[in-house]
Amino acid sequence: MLGARPLAGLGRMVALGLRTCWPSLILTAGVSVALVVAVAIGIKGLYQTPTSRLEYAATAGASIPNIAFNGRGYGLSSLGGITGAEVGFMGQLLFPLLGLLAAIRLTRREEETGRTELLTASRVGRLAPLAAATVLLVVTALATGALITVGMVATGLPASGSAWYASGVSACILCFAAVGLLLAELCQQSLTARQLGIGLVLIAFLARFIVDGLEWEATWASPLGWLPEVRAFDAPQAWPLAAFGVTSLALLGACTVAAGRRDAGAGAFTPRPGPARGPARQRAWRLALVLERTATLTSAALVCLWTLLIGLFSEEMTKVIANPSVLAAMGLERATDPMAAMAATIMVAAAGAVALLGASRLGAEESAGRLGLLLSTRCSRTRLWLGWWATTLTSAAVVLIVSALLLGSSTWAVSGQEESFSTALEVGCAYLAPALLIAAVSALLAALDPHLPVAGWAIVLWTVVVGFLAEVLDLPEWARDLSPVHMVGVLPVDDPDLQVIAYQGGAALVLLVTSLIVFRRRSLRAG
Repeated sequence: MLGARPLAGLGRMVALGLRTCWPSLILTAGVSVALVVAVAIGIKGLYQTPTSRLEYAATAGASIPNIAFNGRGYGLSSLGGITGAEVGFMGQLLFPLLGLLAAIRLTRREEETGRTELLTASRVGRLAPLAAATVLLVVTALATGALITVGMVATGLPASGSAWYASGVSACILCFAAVGLLLAELCQQSLTARQLGIGLVLIAFLARFIVDGLEWEATWASPLGWLPEVRAFDAPQAWPLAAFGVTSLALLGACTVAAGRRDAGAGAFTPRPGPARGPARQRAWRLALVLERTATLTSAALVCLWTLLIGLFSEEMTKVIANPSVLAAMGLERATDPMAAMAATIMVAAAGAVALLGASRLGAEESAGRLGLLLSTRCSRTRLWLGWWATTLTSAAVVLIVSALLLGSSTWAVSGQEESFSTALEVGCAYLAPALLIAAVSALLAALDPHLPVAGWAIVLWTVVVGFLAEVLDLPEWARDLSPVHMVGVLPVDDPDLQVIAYQGGAALVLLVTSLIVFRRRSLRAG
């Protein structure tokens, strides 16, 4: 029941949400604005003449693989059009993810802590928390759009095109924020909502990838296909903004219905209860496997689908640069190497994400007091730590190697180049060291504090930024080397630096040992 005043106390809830969740809102706006403005500045420096911009439109702008990754480009003879195209891959992942995660943070995460139930037991309407979150998300999206417009105009781009582009970004963020709000109403745990949300974003990206890669006239099929169709710096279209708006309103309507009909703390998707009795002696590695399996299997499935699509598009890349003279000019041995390099970046990022999710789950178990309960038995801290990280490191390595095998197999099957299989496997093995280094950093962060593993996502994000935007942003070499993947080399285009691989392996071992020592000596945060 909604009661007579379902929105009572809305103003106080907005103020409280702003006070408790402002870091998430600032992060959403700040990262979005920084990405767009940084790319705009980089593009302005790279394509200063009309001739260079026309050359971009005729080469990269017409490349099917580039279109598949970044989305369809319009107005590519202008700096604004090129900026929109180059933001493509990173923007189409970051914009929806930031909006979605902020929405879950504002709603289900607050409900998990018990604050929402405590507030709604007083003079606060049943729908006030949801409405307050919606208000804050709308304000954040509008502020993001305004700042992007100002930033793009400051770099010299036309005000009209900048406003259209910023409107598309704001609408995209708000649409996926509405997805996050609905998932928060349906899922009993914020972890489940986040995992489902990330999966939906990646599915939307892959759907757009297929549509654009196969040049189908079905840009409406994925919400991430709507953003480029705004055509901000060509002939602007309003229908994508309308589509985002209608979708957002429909999702918010579903949120309202769900919020009015469920009990506090309840959800349609509930955690599956475990067995009534467990083994007399629970092994740490088995516990980690059970708790991490959903995230690991989801990550593995998505990255394997990603590498499969990359392999299937390798034939198109071969057609584009199969001429030996073109390959020699680009410093390549095989036409499929650039595609393999882009796929490898995502493979390592996925392996690192598996490790970070494992660290975050360990931290969540500690914060909930369940880790302390386990350690009160005969399971020692050393056994727990070694067992947990043995499972997590193995999971990360398996995700990387299996995706490399699938990349090699699909590329070999499509291009007919037998060496593609061995090349992909060599890339996967060479990048094991960076993946394990990210995992070791995650272990150390979890050992220091259960809330610190979230900082490890900066490494994964920077790895992807360097892999896809290093040239556009004109990053100096020292900044690129902050990515553990780039330190090894851009494989398979470059030869792997075996010395760096050895150093990274040694550093990972030292960090893991240090994490064990720190964990054994500090007090648990709960339990």
